[in-house]
Amino acid sequence: MKPKPIEPSFLETQDRHVRQCLKEAKVVVVCWCIGLVSCTTIFVTMGYLPAQQRPPEPLLVWGVPAWVFWGLFFPWCIQISLACWFALRVMKDDEPYMEFPKPTGNDDEQPK
Repeated sequence: MKPKPIEPSFLETQDRHVRQCLKEAKVVVVCWCIGLVSCTTIFVTMGYLPAQQRPPEPLLVWGVPAWVFWGLFFPWCIQISLACWFALRVMKDDEPYMEFPKPTGNDDEQPK
């Protein structure tokens, strides 16, 4: 039994879907890497000071240590805003490549 050949329109549609998904995935990975590097850099530079360099009173922003605010809260708010913008404005929802089956009219029959 020979397998049924795949239609060219099917392959063209899938190629378009894969290319779009890869573009979106690249943006997500780049944003994640930027967030990782920025958070890590801020933690290292502001959060781990030698005892001689630490101020007697820790720097606070909105009642939270400054390194936590600038290293977690601020970058995460930027990342969440960017993710929302990306999801609402850039990501595309492609049409399905196959039509959904139409009802046959025999909805009353139960499968046995």
